[in-house]
Amino acid sequence: MTLIDEYFLENKPTFSGKIREAYNYNDDQLIIKTSNKISAYDFVFEDELPEKGALLTKISKYWFKKTGHIIDNHMIDSNELEQLVPNSHERCILVKKCKPIRIEAIVRGYISGSAYKQYLESGMIGDIDIKQNMQLNDKFDLPIFTPSTKAAVGDKDQNISLSEMYEIIGKDVAEYIKNKSFELYNYAHEHALSKGLTLIDTKFEFGYDENKKIILIDEIFTPDCSRYCLTSDLKQKSVNYFDKQYFRDYLKSINWTNHQISIPDKIKESIISRYSDVLELSLIHI
Repeated sequence: MTLIDEYFLENKPTFSGKIREAYNYNDDQLIIKTSNKISAYDFVFEDELPEKGALLTKISKYWFKKTGHIIDNHMIDSNELEQLVPNSHERCILVKKCKPIRIEAIVRGYISGSAYKQYLESGMIGDIDIKQNMQLNDKFDLPIFTPSTKAAVGDKDQNISLSEMYEIIGKDVAEYIKNKSFELYNYAHEHALSKGLTLIDTKFEFGYDENKKIILIDEIFTPDCSRYCLTSDLKQKSVNYFDKQYFRDYLKSINWTNHQISIPDKIKESIISRYSDVLELSLIHI
């Protein structure tokens, strides 16, 4: 057990998500700790993957800094945690307290994953008509926006239409989130291409800060919330994705049904290798 875990055992989280826990730091700030657990199909596995939390934290910190010109975010760039807890910077981030907006803002630049399955079944993705004869990993003429609800831990997120999003959070807020999501995706997509990566799709979460301003929260452009592949692999029959798809495929291969399992070391190593590749191929040096 690391020093960071010993410290947090003495404090109860104010909120626990699938992968992250939030702890009160003071009246205005939280410490977000990212675990080494992995989730798939809205199920959280207790078996941990060494270094996963540190990799996710490094990637998010990098992108929060890099996208500040597009939208403000909840991260506080501070060395306080390093003074408070040795090694805290590896898996923790200091953030402003915010009121989460219970929507996941999903942007898709290419047709892949569950969106491709929907398309094959209906010719649509959500309530969006998609042109005919698209193949797996084909690029959309323009990225599409496919929001979902943000479910509580243990429940499943539900895909919703943009009009349903209007009803839940209001049209002005929904349009602002949609437009900022497109800006963020387009910026990261171009950056990824310059490094030989393709950002296929991603999701964002937003919240209100103390001034009721909408800001970016949670994580950004990590392999947990984004689908990447090598640009050179995009049209191959078997694409090596740098995200959780490898783990989902493994679960399908063993006919997994919602229950805890011991994840084989080989599978753990392959997942971490993919996450590390996103860090290294993006030339993120922290």
